[in-house]
Amino acid sequence: MNQNKGLYIVFEGAEGTGKTTQIELLAERLKKDGYSVRLFREPDSQSDLTARTIRLLTQDPRYPMNSKTEVLLYNAARSQSLAVIKTARDKGVICLVDRNYLSTLALQYYGRGDLPDYDQINNIINFAVGDMQPDLTIILDAPSQILYERVHKRGQGERFDDLEIAFLDRVRAGYLIEAKKRNLPVLPCVDSPSEIHEQVWNLIHGHSVKLVNIPTKDLKFAPAETTESIESSAPLIKKSKKGYAITPAGEDFLKKVVTDTKGNVYAFTDQISPLTAAAAMARLSRRFDDLRVTVLDEFAQKAEENSLLLKRVITAYGDDSVQQLVGLHVVVERASNLLTKKLEWGRLGAYLEQSTRYIYYDQKDKNGHYRYYVPENLNKKVKKLYINTLNQIFDKYSIMAHQATDYVRKNSDTKQSERDIAWEGATRAQACDAIRSALPVATQSTVGMYLSGQALESLVMHLMADELPEARTSGKKILAEGRKVIPAFLERADKPDRGGATIAYQASRKQNLKKLANKYLGSNNATMPEVITLLDYSPKNELDIVADMLYEYTNQPLQEIKQMVDEWPYKQKLKVFEAYMGERLNRRQKPGRALEKINYNWDILCDYGIFRDLQRHRMVNDLEWQVLTPRYGYDIPELVEQAGLAELFLDCFDLSLELYSALQAAGYETEAQYATLMGHKMRWKVSYNAREAFHLHELRTVPQGHPGYRKLVGQMHEQLLSVHPLIGEAMKFVNQDEDPELTRLAAERYTQYKLKILDKK
Repeated sequence: MNQNKGLYIVFEGAEGTGKTTQIELLAERLKKDGYSVRLFREPDSQSDLTARTIRLLTQDPRYPMNSKTEVLLYNAARSQSLAVIKTARDKGVICLVDRNYLSTLALQYYGRGDLPDYDQINNIINFAVGDMQPDLTIILDAPSQILYERVHKRGQGERFDDLEIAFLDRVRAGYLIEAKKRNLPVLPCVDSPSEIHEQVWNLIHGHSVKLVNIPTKDLKFAPAETTESIESSAPLIKKSKKGYAITPAGEDFLKKVVTDTKGNVYAFTDQISPLTAAAAMARLSRRFDDLRVTVLDEFAQKAEENSLLLKRVITAYGDDSVQQLVGLHVVVERASNLLTKKLEWGRLGAYLEQSTRYIYYDQKDKNGHYRYYVPENLNKKVKKLYINTLNQIFDKYSIMAHQATDYVRKNSDTKQSERDIAWEGATRAQACDAIRSALPVATQSTVGMYLSGQALESLVMHLMADELPEARTSGKKILAEGRKVIPAFLERADKPDRGGATIAYQASRKQNLKKLANKYLGSNNATMPEVITLLDYSPKNELDIVADMLYEYTNQPLQEIKQMVDEWPYKQKLKVFEAYMGERLNRRQKPGRALEKINYNWDILCDYGIFRDLQRHRMVNDLEWQVLTPRYGYDIPELVEQAGLAELFLDCFDLSLELYSALQAAGYETEAQYATLMGHKMRWKVSYNAREAFHLHELRTVPQGHPGYRKLVGQMHEQLLSVHPLIGEAMKFVNQDEDPELTRLAAERYTQYKLKILDKK
């Protein structure tokens, strides 16, 4: 190459071929050889305000536009951008450009097919380009399946980047057809970036390179002269003065995507994507038609456009409400137990996590490591101490878990003939219940979540505002993965003026409150026994809600009902109260929502293991917990004493305290929480209404529950009974009996029975 002469070199190809990577590699090599190099992305040249502004307009879903407008705007920006490139080339700069006018043809003519006049598009392009043709255009190519996987793996793309594989097929075909027409080199891009770069380098220097053989006959695109765009297929609906009529083709389509094509109640099938269903539902607020007509009119046969349509719909028709119409299953593997509670913080989600009751955490991975989290920000000296200490604790836990299981089985009264798989599971659970107290909070678990788009965005912002580095990292990863599936719903999550501002606000608010609490309140970490305090409750008289119980069965204002009820004798009020409670046959039968007028506020000091079980209740208010510390003390489970494991158990807590103190002394106040154990006591508070109390108190006292939370909830119920005896007595399925041996055995046996029945089917 002549070092004094500028060049205009274009890299083209479908999304996922690696254009940006190759441009950067080439730029770096040319600069090392002394060339003046500039990188451009056409048609939005970074140094041209007009080109950039037009580009922003075309990418903004707030400005709906048809395909003709898009082509005109892209080429208007192109005209501006090429002027900048020409100036740079004339000054001797090698201009490496990501895309040119071939993108317009590949995406909007071949890909979308809604502008059938090939010559007209070329005339517009020629007018914008003029004589600014590239000195060299390199087409990068790869099979569509590879492109699809690359695009979806990297997350949210631009306007055309998140579309279906069929769309990528047509776009790729368009590039190859144009390459053949214009005699342009095509490089296969399935090797490593460095190997592809060598091909690019040789091509620029005029050497022989391995060019792809363009398989015209195998391309998944018919030539332009025989293609009439997507509307050429049979119409699904017909419009007349009377409205829309569904055609036979439309009926056939609907039979695949909805469960009932005529009735007033129907569901979407798995033949239509959840995103498309959500986009269609979002139109309900602005369109009078049957939703099935909307699907046929706006979304059917346009699968490759649905991501774009969805972005526009969300912006135009209320993104907050639309976010609730689509959900996502998200899994976080190897989350510390400190992180799992933060992941399960939101009310509006469904959560499941690995249990410490049925799984031994004694296994090491292929690298010889136990399953615990190591903070990445620890210095070498502290990290070495951290790992050494947790290894010792896990070693001791492993010994205790197996010895406790052996002890339970040896001392079981169950007959030898009845010691089946259910018995083995129950004995393991009993041992794990006791020994899990020695597991560190750093112990890793897997959390499965099902969240709406709105709940997912809220969780991401909550995590990214947290002071714990593991939480912030997890928030970023959840956002990145979520954007691979529902990008349109998560566009705002980290935008500086939306989610970013919320994250900054929450982080700042927490930091300021922490400083003020330390300044004005200090700390009190004295060892103390388990405490459950009913701080407050309202109303003070449980019969004050009798008027609310009657409200839906009369036509009078609530205030007038209250005035009348206040004059009634006690027995008359009690009669209504008892009728409202009804004849409950099991704990799943709960009275109505009038009970939500009664609230209970609790302050609790209990071990972390109990908290992690109770924290998962969603229908509660005011659920907050304090920073974990080992200094509130712990209890030794009775089984640990009986099995002769107390010394090993105490060793774990001594090691935990030493590590916690060392982390604090090294300045890792937040990270020190990982050193606490599940048996350490912690303080938390929660409020819930009487209707939730029916659920929580009756569920968490069943015989097969963990003895720790059974005891705690039993004590809570006693306090509730002392202030609201009628409500407490109505919770007839609260179990306050002593634990029978192997309380889990009946449940385990029933599970095995159901599995056998299913196997027979």
